[in-house]
Amino acid sequence: MPLKNLEQIFEAFKAGSSAEIKEARKAVKKLWNKDTKIFHKDIELIFQIIKDFDLITDDKHKAAVISGLSLAYLSLADEYFEELKNFIVKNLQNQNGQIREVAVDVSSWLYMSLSERVEPFVFPEGKTLTEKQKEEQVVATKQYVDFVSELEALMDKYPALNEDTEYIDDMKPSINKSLQKVWSKIANGRFYPKILERTRPIPIDVFMKRKEIEKELIEMLEGTSSDFGLDDIKEIIYNEESQDDLTDIVMMFDNGQGLIEMENILDTINDAWNYFPHKLLGGLSPAEKLLEYSGGCKKGQ
Repeated sequence: MPLKNLEQIFEAFKAGSSAEIKEARKAVKKLWNKDTKIFHKDIELIFQIIKDFDLITDDKHKAAVISGLSLAYLSLADEYFEELKNFIVKNLQNQNGQIREVAVDVSSWLYMSLSERVEPFVFPEGKTLTEKQKEEQVVATKQYVDFVSELEALMDKYPALNEDTEYIDDMKPSINKSLQKVWSKIANGRFYPKILERTRPIPIDVFMKRKEIEKELIEMLEGTSSDFGLDDIKEIIYNEESQDDLTDIVMMFDNGQGLIEMENILDTINDAWNYFPHKLLGGLSPAEKLLEYSGGCKKGQ
């Protein structure tokens, strides 16, 4: 029997056979393609499904329901971020690996919602944000910081298994691994370092020097006709892994210029490394860490 509405579709997710679940996945996409507001119109049903989730008797159907909510997250995350986030965070802590994995997948829509509101698309580039966009940006910025903090607190609550692995994907399945997958996506992107810069007090000397370096880098990138931008440099520095990262930054400026010009570029890159935030330092720059050790100074932002 054809699945004609969301209620029928989610009944299949909650209790159907494998074939019926497969058909339900096709049906929910078909409904959404026909009417992208379908989840807004059936918002009460969506939240009833979330409320009754623990009544589902087996893990297979729980995983199917979370996966089936994916397009609902795409449609509703901007307006109902906290409610939808809480449901995902709850299921990232589930003992069943399949449930955690689909929760990790669906969390991508939460990240998209945050990133698009933290840095709204404007055209032409440089156009002033509307008042509504500014308000949404403030809300999304707080949601972003709180989400990262919540995930970090949970990772402390569920420590990783005793294993020596370099990459998250190499870890054994665990709650910590699932939490780290979501955390990595959110905290390692180019948006979070910007948020930290906007929301964390910065010593005035560091703040002024950082702005000076940013101006110099932009001028150098333009002068060398580089295909890269300031954000690309900041992202490499923030997510530093080895000294090879410095080489990658230098290559952004390499157009065969003279020795003196390259020395100036190297000096500015070295300053950027010392004054821009690093994830390994908790979002601080080496200059800020040095000030912490020496007693600090006045705050500038």
